[in-house]
Amino acid sequence: MTARAGRLDIHYHVVMPGSELASVTGGPSAWSPARAIEEQDRNGVATGFVSSASGWKRSDPEQSRQAARQWNDYVKRLGQDHPGRFGLLAALPLPDIEASLKEAEYAFDTLKADGIGLQTSYDQLWLGDPHFAPLWQELDRRRAIVYVHPTDAPCSVGLSYMGAPVFGSWIEWPMNSARTMFSLLLNQVPRRFPQIRFIFAHDGGTMPLLVGRIQGMAQNSRPDFPAKVREVFPDGVGAEYRKFYFDTAQGYARVNFDAMRALVPDSHILFGSDFPFFPIGAAVDGLLKLDLPPDLRHAIERGNAEALLAGARGG
Repeated sequence: MTARAGRLDIHYHVVMPGSELASVTGGPSAWSPARAIEEQDRNGVATGFVSSASGWKRSDPEQSRQAARQWNDYVKRLGQDHPGRFGLLAALPLPDIEASLKEAEYAFDTLKADGIGLQTSYDQLWLGDPHFAPLWQELDRRRAIVYVHPTDAPCSVGLSYMGAPVFGSWIEWPMNSARTMFSLLLNQVPRRFPQIRFIFAHDGGTMPLLVGRIQGMAQNSRPDFPAKVREVFPDGVGAEYRKFYFDTAQGYARVNFDAMRALVPDSHILFGSDFPFFPIGAAVDGLLKLDLPPDLRHAIERGNAEALLAGARGG
């Protein structure tokens, strides 16, 4: 939890020395806890809740387990060295369910993590796949926050238009956020595990534009479509989608922000910067330019996350 008043940044990254992220961000000398805190102070951020950036996974299961533990321990130490400034959304060595359950237990019971940080897919598996059901059962029991960060997927790598500086993060990641949300909704994960609070990045990516289309399948002329849509979404797609939370990173264009806000409660919108890939100041300015009522802006910048974290229970 936070040590003082200020913005709560739910989409935040740090650079662990020796990690792949260190090379992406210019090497360890380009990032340090002191510089990160300076950036926080300059932009009125009390706490950054740290999730692992895309690309940390290892192909070897044992390496994946070690990498998750090393990363979680590093972020925890960072928070202990700088009280109140860095929260932990712990990484898990998925798709290994047994190892992930053990790491979740360690993260919550030993490290006192604020939540879990996952990626939109693992190998060929989207998060709604039945493979993940034992993990959802445990995280539901713990009333956990689960932050979902987009990443590359086998279906969207090596496309003909890709090449420096254009990679998956430009347009494929917002689509992958939509894919994994649809996977979760289609398999009724929010209905079956209602105590999990899912948070998705970037205003929900492309998903706000697809909710109506999915619901519209109930009007399809095929006779089996209406019944199937009602079976999967008995209260409608929108009712299930409203259960999700979203951060605002790179989502400050009016058309994107309004599309998100039209579908979810204002209380489910959280401030996110995506630091250090983007300066925190860009997120602060982006939100200000939307010219929101002061009480709503304060809720997005702090109040909503504060209430969400207060309701979470990892133990």
